Amino acid sequence: MTSPPVSDRSDPFASYQQALCDFGIAELIEALSNFYDPDFDAAQMHLEEQELEHLATLLVQQLCVSLNGKMMAGYLNLLRNAGLWTIADLPKLELKPLQHPLVLPENFPSQTSDPRFHAGNWVRWLSLPNHAQTDSGIIIGRFFAFASHRGQWGWKYLIWLKDTSSGILADAAWEEDLELLREEKYL
Repeated sequence: MTSPPVSDRSDPFASYQQALCDFGIAELIEALSNFYDPDFDAAQMHLEEQELEHLATLLVQQLCVSLNGKMMAGYLNLLRNAGLWTIADLPKLELKPLQHPLVLPENFPSQTSDPRFHAGNWVRWLSLPNHAQTDSGIIIGRFFAFASHRGQWGWKYLIWLKDTSSGILADAAWEEDLELLREEKYL
C-alpha cells in the first residue's frame, strides 16, 4: 500500500500518520479492523482504536521473535526478483505462539537471558524526546515477569530513587527502559 506523501513535515501527527503508512502499519490496522474468519469477527468484537493498535503491536513483536533465515532468504529473493514472482509465491509465515502470562516459560531459567543490572547498580531511565531530565536510582531488586507490552517475559527492576522530593521512594522499570550509570554515593 503506497500512500500519498505528507506535505507538512512540521505537523507531528501528519508525520506519525505518514510513518504508519510507510511501514505498512496503517494497512495492518485496517486489515485487523475488517478481519473475519470462523475464529474471529472484528465487526462483532467492536474493537476500539487502542485495541487495534495493541493487536498490531503484538503481531509485529511476534514477527520479530519468529524471524528465521529461511523466511528472510525467501523474502530477500522476492525483493531481488520481484518481476518474476507473484504474491502467491511468498514464503509461508509461521509465528511462534504467544507466551502465556501466567506460566513461566518452559525453559526457565536455563534459557533466560541474564539480567543486565544487579542489586547495587546505579541506573537511570532512558531519556524521552523533549525530556532531558530522567529519574535515577539504585537497583534494590529484580524479578522475572510477563511484559504484556512485548508479549514475552523479561526482567523488571525495583529502584530506590535518588530524588525522593516528590514523596515517591521507589519505582519499578523494565530492563529495556534503563541504562547503567557510573557508581554514585547515596546521599
